[in-house]
Amino acid sequence: MFPLPVDLHRFPLIDDFAVALTDAGEEGKHLEFTSERGGRLAGFPAWEHAERDLRHFDATDVPIGSIEDPFEDADNVWRIVIFEHRGHVYVLEGDLPAQDRFGVYFRVPRDRYLQAWAAVIDAYNLIEPV
Repeated sequence: MFPLPVDLHRFPLIDDFAVALTDAGEEGKHLEFTSERGGRLAGFPAWEHAERDLRHFDATDVPIGSIEDPFEDADNVWRIVIFEHRGHVYVLEGDLPAQDRFGVYFRVPRDRYLQAWAAVIDAYNLIEPV
């Protein structure tokens, strides 16, 4: 387990969470977490051409882990950690991949997180709805 920046109860709650793809020019589309009220929340800047990958996604590919074994991804200037705990999904994003410092952190109701992923997967993987 990594050190958390604050008590889990202090993570801001995002109840209008969505998963969106944004145009990244020659890199295709990048996947971002957004909020209607808050705009861009976090994302996957190193994930190029997410629109191609989503064609093969299903529910088992949704990035989520447990508090004991979180989902983590990073590149040389970015890191994201995602885990579910007691009905919420917690997202932490930082720009120092080798350190446990996160400038962005929030939580989303678990059902809302999974619904947002299902919507974007269904939009790009037209073979089998989630």
